[in-house]
Amino acid sequence: MGPATAAHAAATDTPVGNAHASSATSSDPTGPGGLIEAIYDAAFDVGRWPDVCARIAQRVGAQHVNLTVLSPESAFSLDRWEGIAASFAHSYAQHYGGLDPLIPQVRRWAAGTLVTDTMIRPQASHERSAFVQEWVRPQAIHTVAFANVLREGGAAGVLGALRLEARFYSEDELDALRALLPHVRNALRVQRHTTPSSHDESAHAGTDALDALAHGVLIVDADAHIVFANRAATTLLAHASGLRCERNVLGASSATASHQLRGLIARAAGHDARTGGAMLIARPAPDEPLQALVSPLGAHRHAAFAHGSTRGTAMLIVIDPQSARRGVETRLVALFGLTPAEARVACEVGKGRNPKDVAEALRVLPSTVRTHLHHVFAKTATRRQADLMRLIAQLAITRGD
Repeated sequence: MGPATAAHAAATDTPVGNAHASSATSSDPTGPGGLIEAIYDAAFDVGRWPDVCARIAQRVGAQHVNLTVLSPESAFSLDRWEGIAASFAHSYAQHYGGLDPLIPQVRRWAAGTLVTDTMIRPQASHERSAFVQEWVRPQAIHTVAFANVLREGGAAGVLGALRLEARFYSEDELDALRALLPHVRNALRVQRHTTPSSHDESAHAGTDALDALAHGVLIVDADAHIVFANRAATTLLAHASGLRCERNVLGASSATASHQLRGLIARAAGHDARTGGAMLIARPAPDEPLQALVSPLGAHRHAAFAHGSTRGTAMLIVIDPQSARRGVETRLVALFGLTPAEARVACEVGKGRNPKDVAEALRVLPSTVRTHLHHVFAKTATRRQADLMRLIAQLAITRGD
């Protein structure tokens, strides 16, 4: 699906993504963690959804996975679904849709509901039905699983997984799919919130610019409801380490930290004297704490993200000291002529480590670290470790990928 169509997928009956399982790229991580990150990446780059659907298909043993967002008034269409031939999509719309025991119900289910065809009817009667004998079997579809991924503002996100091989979904496969549904839902929500309502190219450019930042950027209202989250912030929320999101409300790793964070947000987004603030958000060891900076934001400045909301808002900049350093090595090489080895030492020293610890981390002699560090100081015109740490922080403001 092209970008222009995908930009309005939240408002119209539009396939967000569909793919055959064999089209998944082999270079992507195959584990569930890598798939979850890919899901959130698709929230900001709709061209990634077909690959995500293919990887979900591989994960659950389906041949085709399709994802569609329906507006309240839209009829369900299979015209652009992978695994459904055009003639069968047409016959479904004309006749067989009225016999389908599953799809017409999907949009009315609670978000997160997952059902297979075998759960709707006893298998014997299901097999004998005209719908299965005349429409399902001729397409070599053996079984299907459907889920209502999103139910928000009248819109419904529907995921369908088609299996052609002659076996039914196991509980393990269904559990794997259930575990992915909340992440798909969150990604669709982010896509709805971050897609500007107008066609103004400057609004799209503004969103792209925020996504290029290595630091997390969130816009929230006075009650800590998330209005916008850039790509880095969405990744932090996906990992749920430090920052959390429950029912679109921002929180932290503990009740005490959540209370403190929401208090800062309320003061920054309130109607009275609006003030900013800052706090550290602890994470489980060995991860370093997140650094959260909260600032007031005028309501007129976020119209592209808030879809007309006039409530007071606040902006959070969330710095992850670990991820912010990614990509800095190549920039040190390009800007200051450091060798790759010198750049690695500079980044390790930039973490606050002493030469002995750097030597152990890089498995080199301490004397080698001191030699590289001498060259780093000379080439970057810095004199102390603190100067080098500030320089690396400056270079880490944008993503390295």
